[in-house]
Amino acid sequence: MEINSILGLEPSWERLKRSREPVCVYGTGNACERILDFFAEKEIKCAGIFASDGFVRQREFRGFPVLSLSEAEERFGDFTACIAFGSDLPEVMAAMRSLTKRHTVIMPDLPIAGDELFTAEGLSARLDRANAVCERLADNHSRSVMEAVLSFKLTGDITLLDPVFSDPTADFAELIDPKPTDSFADLGAYTGDTVQRFLSCSGGHGHIYAFEPDKRTFRKLTKNLLPLDNVTLVNACSWDCDGFVRFSQAGGRQSMVDDKGQLTAARRLDSVVGDKPCTVIKYDVEGAEKRALSGSSEVIRRCEPRLVISAYHRPYDLIDLPEQVLSLNSGYSLYLRQPAYYPAWDTTLFCTLRKF
Repeated sequence: MEINSILGLEPSWERLKRSREPVCVYGTGNACERILDFFAEKEIKCAGIFASDGFVRQREFRGFPVLSLSEAEERFGDFTACIAFGSDLPEVMAAMRSLTKRHTVIMPDLPIAGDELFTAEGLSARLDRANAVCERLADNHSRSVMEAVLSFKLTGDITLLDPVFSDPTADFAELIDPKPTDSFADLGAYTGDTVQRFLSCSGGHGHIYAFEPDKRTFRKLTKNLLPLDNVTLVNACSWDCDGFVRFSQAGGRQSMVDDKGQLTAARRLDSVVGDKPCTVIKYDVEGAEKRALSGSSEVIRRCEPRLVISAYHRPYDLIDLPEQVLSLNSGYSLYLRQPAYYPAWDTTLFCTLRKF
C-alpha cells in the first residue's frame, strides 16, 4: 500500500456512524469520556459500554450500566466494538485480536497531546510531504511502518499494525548501537529506566543529562540515579527557550505542557550541554518533541548525535518530526519502528548518520 492509497480507506468515525450493528464502547475511563464526547459531536449512537469479563463491577459510566463482554454479547448479539483504552500487555492485545474474529472492532485514534484528530482531509493536505518523508526513510520496514500506522490512524483497524511490530530493545541496540564513550541526553527521563537501560547497553560511563519536569517523578528519578556520579539532573521541561511554561503534573502520559498546568521551569538542551559532547539524545516529551528538537538544534548541528524520537503524541508527528530533523541535518538516515501496542503508541523515529 502507498501513502496515496490510504486516502481511499474509510475513516474510523464514518465506519462507526454507518454501522448497522449496535455500537458498544469497550473500556471506561478518560478515553471513553473523550470517545462519547466525539460520538455526541458526530451523531454516533452508543448502545452500551462493556469491559472484559472479570473486570466488571456493579457500576454505571455516563449513564450506561457497565456490562461484561459476555453480557454485551447476550444483550446485543452482533455489535461493533469501539475500543477505548490502550495496552501493550500481550494477553490484553491477544484478547483484542480475539474480539476481531467475532465482531467488527474499531479503535479510533485519539491524540495524546492537543485536540486535533487525524483525518483524511488532514492527510490529503500533507500528502506531498508524507510521500517525501516516506521516500526518504532508510529501509523498506520503515516505509511499511509509516504506511501501516497512517492507515491505522485513519481507519482504527488494529489488525493493520500486527505485521510491522518489532522488539524495541533490539531496535535500540541495532540502530543506536550504544558505545562506552557515548554521552546521553534523556529528555523525558521519567524514573530513569531508559538511562539505566542505556548504561547497561553501552557498558560505559559517559555523561548523562536527564530532564524530567514532573516533580513527583523527578524525586524518583533522583533516588534511582543517585548512585551515579556522571549525571546532570534537570527538573524542567525540555523546550525551545529557557524560562517557564505551564505543565500538568499528572504523572506518566498525562504529564504534559498545558495552559491549565502549574508554572514549571523550561530549559533548552543547548544551554544545559553548552560546548560539551552529546552523542545520543532521546526525546519522549509528551507532544513537545518539536519544541525540544528546536531547543537542541545547536547540539545536533555541532555533535551530530544519534536521535531517538517518540513520534506518536500528535496526529501528524510521522510527517512533521522527520522533516524537522532533516532541516537540522540533511545527512541523517531515518528509521521508523513500531513496538507491539494497540493503538499505535510508542512509534519511534531513529536518526543516525550510519546507514545499516
